[in-house]
Amino acid sequence: MYRRVQPRRGIRGRPYSTQLTPSRLNALDKWINSPDKLVLSDTIGREHLSDLYITLPTRDGTRKPYEEPQDSQPVQYGHHLAFFRPRTPESMLKMDGTDPVLCPPSSPFTRRMWAGGRFEWNNANPLLIGSRATASFSVASVARKGFENGKPMVFVNQKIDIVQEGSLEPSVTEIRSHVYLPENPKPSDKPREGKSSFSEDSAAKSHHVLSQ
Repeated sequence: MYRRVQPRRGIRGRPYSTQLTPSRLNALDKWINSPDKLVLSDTIGREHLSDLYITLPTRDGTRKPYEEPQDSQPVQYGHHLAFFRPRTPESMLKMDGTDPVLCPPSSPFTRRMWAGGRFEWNNANPLLIGSRATASFSVASVARKGFENGKPMVFVNQKIDIVQEGSLEPSVTEIRSHVYLPENPKPSDKPREGKSSFSEDSAAKSHHVLSQ
């Protein structure tokens, strides 16, 4: 028994280009020319690092004896990420739950993806446990791609300099790269006709062969 294959029907979405109205493009240009800045201060406390250590298999005492963090010790690579968190109310977060600071205008760029990053540690001036430090967040660069072919993306390189009190040079410099994309296009009600590779003629031939 053979069943005729019906042509496939796809769902077409609204092109991204229709979401980039002149007012939205102007808002994006304005943000690029005057991006946000953010400065956060924090104390590199032993208690907070102890909470971090207990979540790390290399630090929680299961592989080797547990060592309590001590004041004036250098902060281990990457552990600064436990500090300098923006305290943004939940009601002010973006639709995907991310912080709105240092992001392009939400409309239509509502989706954020991680694109890469890097760290630079100043071993001659390390970040020390117990110190008071300031993290300065800024937009290092912005690149627009795909706008000419209806697939707009905004690449943002965010720079963070962490400077201890009494120092002029950063102990840690971090670059975070994100790509922002428009919201998913809403599907169209109009079906898209497709071609079937299984025609009535090929079905008849197959039936003839199998009947022999």
